[in-house]
Amino acid sequence: MKRLILGFILLLLMDTSAMATTAGKITGVITDAATGESLPGANVALEGTRKGATTDAEGRYLILAVDPGMYTLTATMVGYGTEKKEAVQVIVDYTSTVNFALKEASLELAELVVVAERPPVEPDKTTSKYVVSAADIQAVPQVRSTSQLIALQPGMALDGTNRIRGSSTQVQTGTQVGYYIDGIEVDRSMLTGVNTTAIQELSVLTGGMNAEFGNAGAGIVSLVTKEGRGNFSGRVEYKFTPAGKKHWGRDVYESPGFEDNVQWDNPDWVNETYMDPGPDRTLGTSDDVERMAHERVDYTDKRGHRLEGTLGGPLSRDFSYFASVSYARSPARFPAAEQVSDDPPRMQATLTYRPGADIKVKALGMYQRSDRFQGSTRNNAQNIFFPEDFSASGTYTLSRQLQVLTLTHTLGENTYYDLKFFYNKYDRDAFDVPDATEAVRKDKAGFFNLPTLLREYTEEEDTRYGIKYDFVSQVNRSHLIQTGLVLTQRLYHRTREDFDNTKSRFLEFVADGFELGKNVKPWTLNLYVQDKIEYGGLVANLGLRWDYYNFGRNGSMGEALGKSPMYSTFTRARYEMDHLDSSKPTMTALSPRVGLSHPITDRLAAHYFIGRANVFPVLLETHRRQFSSEAPDNDLNGNGMIDETEKWNAMEVHTTARQPSDGMKPQRTTSMEMGVDWNFVADYTASITAHYRRDEGLYSRNNISYWVDPLRGQSSQVNAIRNTYWQTARGLELSLKKTFSNNFQFNLSYNAEWVRDPGGVHYGKHSANWYVLPDADFISGGHYWTDWEVQSDGSERPVPLTSEQVADISAKAEANIVSWTEQAGSPGPGAGPWQPPIKTNDNGIWTASNGQVFSSEPTGGQRRNQLSLQLYYATPMAYGPKMGAINPFGGLRVSMIYRIFSGEPFEYVPPIGPREFRTGATAMKTDLYAAKDFRAIGNLRPTLFLEVSNLFNERSTESRDSDFTYIQYGLRLPPPDDTEFLLYGDPREATRYRYHPREVEIGLEIQF
Repeated sequence: MKRLILGFILLLLMDTSAMATTAGKITGVITDAATGESLPGANVALEGTRKGATTDAEGRYLILAVDPGMYTLTATMVGYGTEKKEAVQVIVDYTSTVNFALKEASLELAELVVVAERPPVEPDKTTSKYVVSAADIQAVPQVRSTSQLIALQPGMALDGTNRIRGSSTQVQTGTQVGYYIDGIEVDRSMLTGVNTTAIQELSVLTGGMNAEFGNAGAGIVSLVTKEGRGNFSGRVEYKFTPAGKKHWGRDVYESPGFEDNVQWDNPDWVNETYMDPGPDRTLGTSDDVERMAHERVDYTDKRGHRLEGTLGGPLSRDFSYFASVSYARSPARFPAAEQVSDDPPRMQATLTYRPGADIKVKALGMYQRSDRFQGSTRNNAQNIFFPEDFSASGTYTLSRQLQVLTLTHTLGENTYYDLKFFYNKYDRDAFDVPDATEAVRKDKAGFFNLPTLLREYTEEEDTRYGIKYDFVSQVNRSHLIQTGLVLTQRLYHRTREDFDNTKSRFLEFVADGFELGKNVKPWTLNLYVQDKIEYGGLVANLGLRWDYYNFGRNGSMGEALGKSPMYSTFTRARYEMDHLDSSKPTMTALSPRVGLSHPITDRLAAHYFIGRANVFPVLLETHRRQFSSEAPDNDLNGNGMIDETEKWNAMEVHTTARQPSDGMKPQRTTSMEMGVDWNFVADYTASITAHYRRDEGLYSRNNISYWVDPLRGQSSQVNAIRNTYWQTARGLELSLKKTFSNNFQFNLSYNAEWVRDPGGVHYGKHSANWYVLPDADFISGGHYWTDWEVQSDGSERPVPLTSEQVADISAKAEANIVSWTEQAGSPGPGAGPWQPPIKTNDNGIWTASNGQVFSSEPTGGQRRNQLSLQLYYATPMAYGPKMGAINPFGGLRVSMIYRIFSGEPFEYVPPIGPREFRTGATAMKTDLYAAKDFRAIGNLRPTLFLEVSNLFNERSTESRDSDFTYIQYGLRLPPPDDTEFLLYGDPREATRYRYHPREVEIGLEIQF
């Protein structure tokens, strides 16, 4: 298989054509201004680069592989004057059309400079795509988080839940959203860690997508990082956060939630002490420390600081660079282990090498790191009196890094390719983890917790590296044929221990077999081909994508084997490795996609899309194993100690362990949409899109499976992951945008969506309960035994069945199969009938199930209505009357962002009548940024700014103490006759609301 794939890759590299996902193209016609005739042989140059083109016999030119951004184009021809077009904007995957009309030269003819205008509607837009340029980012300067920038785009969830058009966010399904940096797929945390000042262009595809994108059902977020240009430039910004209370309600040490358990007027309570056991964690020894049990700290006197800087420019004629770094110290809103914490530094840098017009090499490096406490720490609840810097479970370090090396090689005016090598790593390491969990200790009143240790940690490493190849050829005027591949190798392991109390133990791991810390090695291959057809009044994107996923581990015989007598504990489950399927599970998926654009006029265009997308399972959900126990390990060899071979021998397969089932398939999404973009007047453009999406075969982990033993009968349950969930989403997406003119611009977005799913109840004939049965082949094949023999080292070895046992148990196993077959069609424990057993693998495992009737209900988390408004106002430096040497009204910039969205649906059962679905309360927020630019001091351009978050102090909340009181009286607080509420106040006054109180910050920005 691998040889076949490698051979196909070599063939693709030698003789195909594809398109990179991080560039656009420029085309146009050069004519004689007087006659209108085309001018063959005219030259076009892209200033600041080494790119250019020469017109063909029809006066047409084409420049491919142009990075997104603003450019100046220059057209020249012998005997004609020179013409420049400034402010030519290039957008990834779009065509920028720039035409020239040259005048015949004369001795007095000066160079003609024209400001180019991008068409108000994109004629080749075949799906819903929202592009945010570097200039657009400057219009929302208060948005310093990439995640917030993404959320403002049409179709995205304003509440920060990472949904596109109501898509699923369940862990087992994945996010259904794909994230790309410079054409390389990354996870959301890596992308949102990019500083907004390092983004050249951000694109959000909220419906269909070209075939180059995969493993995402709902949409794509893709960004291109900045590169250094010919001029040296930079920027430094400092923002200051004043001290003060940063939450609603009173000081948390007076919280109503504590009721009478705080007694600040009681000297005995205030002066209460306790003995901390010190480093040796043993009370009564010399290192014990006496501490105050109720020590109050001033958590409101801390200040915050944020610093961000960028620097870019040429290193030599061929080399340029760009770098962006941000760092912040943020005050905690409540008592915490760190009252001022270091936000992880975010660093991005690019180095670009352009040895000629045909070759560009770009190196991208990103790094993020944070050091955090893990386990219980000081908070605003019953741990409020923990000492500062105390963590019950030690600390952990989290780091992310991404390196991408891109070679762009132009093979003539009509063809180029991109070759990318990438390395992406996520690493979490734990430190100072306690050896055991201590018994919970309380103060004398038994309410507030005293610091105790908890064994709890997660160690995880996820490395992805590979190659991405894209190649584009404009084979003729109408066809841009594209194809490409991505080959990714992944190395992953994870270990998590969680000992909740002195008896309870929980272990979760992903590893090669049972060797904790050893990587599993899944890999993927993705291939696509696409034809962009441009025929005047019609643009079509026809694409086909093929995806292959290799699990990188051998397959299991059945998801409920952990409840069988052979593999029920950690040490016994190891023997399943000797009985696994020999082949590694794989998945393949084919995704056809069609997008059409019909530019009716240069101000009105319609687009249509229909396509299929497939999403592979989340690795953690298909590879992890979970064990738990309430008992200590057993000293089986009686040597008075727990040997390494006896470690975890009392830990049994966890009841809710989510195990992959046989026959898992990729999740399938079918998307359809049609929309219109209309530039109805001047700078105002409206867009409206109607969309529908159906997600089928989504992974659900609430499928209950049982092992049906021929001797012991039905086991306790274990949860399995199956393709038994679905979701539909339909809605309208509206956008009204005004480009910058007359000192202002705005962008208004509105989404209306209707999302439904089974409401937690699964569907189809195979959905309720699953029963795993062995047959005679399984028994006689040596996979079944009932007894164990203890070895001298404390390990256990299975005792093979005798021939008599094999015959007897095989007969009972076959009788089980017959019995379950005979009951097919009769009512099962669910609402559906029993289904006959089906043989699921060659080891002799059969699976039976019963169906369940499903309902269609509003999806939890959906927002029926969402609206956002981005308003930007700016004046030139010389604007308004002067006061001496100053223009007080010049250089002013104001940016406002307004968000409003409806509440989530919830189920309500009225006192009389059937159940209903109602909607929670609406949430809204307004943020303001105001700045004053001052005249340059040499090369330095200073700016003072003010930021106000939650300008109108909105107390938006979806919290309800009672559905009945909320629906009947609109109350979100406890009822006014609630005794405790009357006596103490709202126990959740500090945390009930979605947004924090109004916060004012000031800062200084210097550009050069």
